[in-house]
Amino acid sequence: MNKLSKAREYIAQNKDKINQEYRLGYHVMAEIGWINDPNGFVYYNGEYHLFYQYFPYASHWGPMHWGHVKSKDLVKWKHLPVALAPDMYYDAGGCFSGSAIEKDGKLYLMYTGHTNADPENPQNIRQIQNIAVSEDGINFDKVTQNPVISTKELPQDALHQDFRDPKVFKHGEDYYAVVASCNVDESGQILLYKSRNLINWTYTGVLARSENKLGKMWECPDFFKLDGKDVLVVSPMGLSRDGDRFCNTSSCVYIAGDFDFENCKFDYDSAEEIDSGFDFYAPQTMIDENGKRILIAWMQMWGRKMPTHEQQHGWAGAMTLPRELKLVNGKLYQNPVEEIKKYRINAVSYKDLTIKDSLSLEGIEGQNLELELDIDFLVSNKFGLKVLKDEENETIMYYDKIEGKFVFDRSKNGEDLTVEEKDSDIKYIRKVAVNLSNNRLKLRIFIDRSSVEIFIQDGEKTMTSTVYPRPTAKKVEFFTDREVIIRELNKWDIQL
Repeated sequence: MNKLSKAREYIAQNKDKINQEYRLGYHVMAEIGWINDPNGFVYYNGEYHLFYQYFPYASHWGPMHWGHVKSKDLVKWKHLPVALAPDMYYDAGGCFSGSAIEKDGKLYLMYTGHTNADPENPQNIRQIQNIAVSEDGINFDKVTQNPVISTKELPQDALHQDFRDPKVFKHGEDYYAVVASCNVDESGQILLYKSRNLINWTYTGVLARSENKLGKMWECPDFFKLDGKDVLVVSPMGLSRDGDRFCNTSSCVYIAGDFDFENCKFDYDSAEEIDSGFDFYAPQTMIDENGKRILIAWMQMWGRKMPTHEQQHGWAGAMTLPRELKLVNGKLYQNPVEEIKKYRINAVSYKDLTIKDSLSLEGIEGQNLELELDIDFLVSNKFGLKVLKDEENETIMYYDKIEGKFVFDRSKNGEDLTVEEKDSDIKYIRKVAVNLSNNRLKLRIFIDRSSVEIFIQDGEKTMTSTVYPRPTAKKVEFFTDREVIIRELNKWDIQL
């Protein structure tokens, strides 16, 4: 039995054996096993397709396959057979991250083949770029020309062992791919390649590099036009903490500017963090049939404890909600796709509600819900919520007007999730600078059993984190230091 058939059969025989305790209700997860980076996010033949880094045989990282789901609305997903398995000499160590594009009615996957996995001699590792093609969007054939970009097409100062994660797109009559690379000085750089047919590629130049000022290796690049600007998204490894920014073991940033394709020159200013929570990595975007730019990311972080693995639940990892992107005055805004509203049930609403201390409200509780709030701070300096609350668990979030920051605290979420955070002040806390608008704070909060996603001030800032409360932790409590008015509060359960 070949490796692809073996993986498909294993999933079919074992997917019902996993522990369901922390499973999410309306996010993408694998049926069994480990997942990480989203790959091949694309609109094809009237449906959304999402692939992902996948090891079906255990709840830890292993030789990478490509898992696969599809959807008609970006919310309700259907599992499809594993798309790629590491079964060729050029990907024997794993089918690493990549992307997808349609050409002549066929779906093309461009991915990194990992070879010569040798932990004791990492200089012997090789990473090369490959193509697989499908007539039906489900079954893929790896082309005979693989690898289509080998280490021979690397610039002289690029390391052969760090060359991965191609994101392919079309510009004019040509196809382009941005590929993550590491310079010999150990700084990250993004290389640009060009093709007319997705098979024969030419190196164009360095699109951007960190020069050791923005972390080390830059992973999972994406490059697209948004609201008149060219936007580069990268996930830097080893990016040093900067106050409340870049507090995780790895980060995700966007860089907006203007790119000259003729001269491969990218004029840009600063890099900004995409999400300020604990668990957000390797985002990838696609453009839908209406021209909307949609992002999805791995809702996890390297260097963390994963209770579903440690407690042998048989699975680990999930994706964020898909988010529509906009660029407003040079800032990236994120909001959940509109389609999520179709799955709202059991609406509960309050208007002009005064809170002076702490308060719980009838009908406002649950573990699979959406909350929408518009808060008038009056003379208060603090307002917040405790969610997923019972006698022992609670996840806390609040705005501190004096600091001008929104704070997320998961110190009592249910499990100790820290491993590699060195600074004690960020083990359980994340903060992000937020300005009130006319003394008002607007929040949309999505809770899904073991995840919390917060959209602040109409998506100007976001915070995404995993949490692991007990099944009984369903209460929501509001609190303030003086007096606030909740001008509007809406709660819906989200049910697929």
